Amino acid sequence: MRFRGLRLLRVGGIQIVIDYSWFVIFFLVMYTMAENYFPQTERQRFTTPQYWLMGLVGATLLFVSVLLHELAHSFVALWQGIRVNSIRLFIFGGVAQVSSEPGSGRSEFLIALAGPATSLVLALLFGAVSIVAYIAGGARVVAAIAQYVAIANFILGLFNMIPGFPLDGGRILRAILWDRWNDMARATRVVSQIGNAFALFLMVLGVLQFFVTQSLLSGLWLVFIGLFMKQSALGSYQAVVVKAALSGVPVSQVMTENVVTVDWLTPIDELVREYIYKHQFTHFPVFNRDELVGMVSLGQVKSVPKEVWVFKQVRDLMTPLDDVPVLKPADDAVEALTRMASPESGPMLVLEEGRLVGIVSRRDIMNLFRIKSDLGVA
Repeated sequence: MRFRGLRLLRVGGIQIVIDYSWFVIFFLVMYTMAENYFPQTERQRFTTPQYWLMGLVGATLLFVSVLLHELAHSFVALWQGIRVNSIRLFIFGGVAQVSSEPGSGRSEFLIALAGPATSLVLALLFGAVSIVAYIAGGARVVAAIAQYVAIANFILGLFNMIPGFPLDGGRILRAILWDRWNDMARATRVVSQIGNAFALFLMVLGVLQFFVTQSLLSGLWLVFIGLFMKQSALGSYQAVVVKAALSGVPVSQVMTENVVTVDWLTPIDELVREYIYKHQFTHFPVFNRDELVGMVSLGQVKSVPKEVWVFKQVRDLMTPLDDVPVLKPADDAVEALTRMASPESGPMLVLEEGRLVGIVSRRDIMNLFRIKSDLGVA
């Protein structure tokens, strides 16, 4: 799978990805600490370069804290038998991409609680470091940075306990309601409504802050967070509705059976002219005579300069079959949709005993959902 962003490292088999938007919040945090927080709290004890260095260290430690928060969720998910593919750090924090949702309210409760608990433990640890450094007297810089990171982790832990989606507190509340009602959809709807209400509150608060205190940055930040929460709360409920509508539907019911295939010796210019333009598909299974050998996509064609299309063949840029994600006809459509959750994921081949029987895309699956919605059965 391809990731948009920078691959940082792998921890316990989990790929850590830094989204490009994350650098915006990193710089804002560093700037705020260097130009406002530390000069005010330390009463001009240090020089401007020293404040910026303190800001850099503080922002880095806060970044590590957010990463540990997400890793805590992920490790508990792994313990509960849920595969975690990656953790993406972006402007509003972090999100883990998992292969499936928790199977019970108890599992979701443990997974959701792990993040805030980790943040509060980190707040205690950094708070202890700050106190020891202040008492020692000769480590003022360490004390100031540790105090900031402790406060930030404490706020992060408490903020995430707000009982509304997409925050951890919302997932904890959903887990409790789910376990009590034995109805995940109903629990999700209630918690999404709470998250939506809190999102509106943040947006109103941001507007009021701008007009009352003339603080443009703080006001806009609250509005953006509110918009993000509102969108995420709606998306969380929609995801549950989709899952309920498609649960039990096999891939064979939504896949395209009449698959357009291409020979691996086909020149790239012919692939574009006779396949991509003619059929208007973006992915094609590749065969070497009667043997399925891989998949070629529009994205791979775009990576080749047009002037060499006539000299290159499909086999020169296709993805080998071993690296192509595949499904079985009996696989659940919800599982297929989950595996195609990434924006970079394309259609998946459907194989039965090694034989190609179809191809399925997100569009195929969502078309069935839309039909069920129009008929009032979703």
